Amino acid sequence: MSPQIRVNKMGWRISTHSERSTNTDLMEGPTPRHSLLSGRYKQSFAYLTLRSRMPGIMQQVIMRVVNDLPMLEEKFGEEVRKDVKQIVDAIERLKMELNRDRQFLQFHGNEPDKAEWNAFLSELPRPKRTFFRACWLHAECYLYRRIFSFFENSRFLHNFDCFDHLKQEDLIISEETMKILAKATRDLPKTFDNFHKLLRINLWCNHFEIQLGAFTFTEEEPQNDINVLAKVADIDRVLLVNDSVLVWNCLMKPGPNGIVDYICDNGGFEFFADMVLLEYMVDNNLATQVRLHVKAIPWYISDLTRPDVEWTINYLVHHEDECLSALGKKWARLISSEKIVIAPVSHFWTGPQPYFVMVESDIELYRVLTNSRLAIFKGDLNYRKLMGDYIWDSAEEFITCLRGFRPTNICAMRTVKCEVVCGLPEGMADTLLRNDHTWMISGSYGVIQYTDSLKCSCAFPGEENNIKSEHWPALVQPRSGRSTGAQTPIG
Repeated sequence: MSPQIRVNKMGWRISTHSERSTNTDLMEGPTPRHSLLSGRYKQSFAYLTLRSRMPGIMQQVIMRVVNDLPMLEEKFGEEVRKDVKQIVDAIERLKMELNRDRQFLQFHGNEPDKAEWNAFLSELPRPKRTFFRACWLHAECYLYRRIFSFFENSRFLHNFDCFDHLKQEDLIISEETMKILAKATRDLPKTFDNFHKLLRINLWCNHFEIQLGAFTFTEEEPQNDINVLAKVADIDRVLLVNDSVLVWNCLMKPGPNGIVDYICDNGGFEFFADMVLLEYMVDNNLATQVRLHVKAIPWYISDLTRPDVEWTINYLVHHEDECLSALGKKWARLISSEKIVIAPVSHFWTGPQPYFVMVESDIELYRVLTNSRLAIFKGDLNYRKLMGDYIWDSAEEFITCLRGFRPTNICAMRTVKCEVVCGLPEGMADTLLRNDHTWMISGSYGVIQYTDSLKCSCAFPGEENNIKSEHWPALVQPRSGRSTGAQTPIG
């Protein structure tokens, strides 16, 4: 099908339909087990993302800069029109390259990480250097990196975040939910039960605002009750692996090092929920300091950057609601006193590499993580990088799938949104598939997984996977899992 072209108000020709690939060697069916996720397989979520979702995202970026042109002209003058036209043209070319499954191109501009990217691209086998034949992680990261490079190499818009309005709107529309969560979490006692509830709210926070809006409170269920909010967070959600006890016990162990590294995912309301959890940890001496690891550039639409952190705190500090304003001021104090800090920016987080190569490709970042008690990796993309975007057997141990990446104790919190998952009881994935064929991409299932940095990669029979039994009648009864360590909370 030929692309549909329209002429916008600036006289520029903009495609409104993606060109179809002329490739004939893409394969029917899902990505096979024991292989990297790839858009080569037409029944994979990777193929759907590359064929439909990414061209749509690029079109949205085009419309953002075109619609912002009057504001940009007011700020920079008429010369910014040239920047905008060049960016639009470059994104249109990138869409064409994607849909025709072209080879990845080297970076030749002002990108501070171009040497690392170009080395990585040069080392890829030639058959794995095109969008649909490459590992999905490589193709997707390359697309987002190329998109920002167009801004980065412009004269006026080198710091322009084409996604910031989406992150800010997500926080603004969640105002009522933020008020409820803020009031319910003031002065919570230091107990495992409260910590566990905050973890679950944090895990499901992308659904939480909608669920809370639809929930009918009884007289016995006040909105500012953390128990009720945790129940709301769990509505229609299933926690497949729950190592919360192990995470708590890790944080409760005595020792001089109480630093927690938090590898962030999204901005907006999710970052608000992150801060509620991290504030609780600092207030109750579960962490002496929390280091936030944010993205160096605009990334995956909603990922958190340093300007997003600053904007969020400033928005809360100046909010008209007294509770939210007080909360913003408290978080600002935690940051100024370095109880919560933004870690030095690393482009490794916006690179295409899985985390098990960090020790070779960014030894300084790896050393930073070794100096903490716990590293918490939040979200689906971080999980994919921990797993190497590889389809493991679903019952394979979490620690095995990390492939030697053990700078410190590790926790992964993630809602399942793609075919990469591990650490499930034997047979659970098959039963889930029979009952819900979308379970791997729906976001309705989640995991909180933990491994100790010194744990060996062997099975420990007879230990129970800590899964809530009431979730299981329609699925499968839980059997022995692979979590290790005491299943009783310390303290």
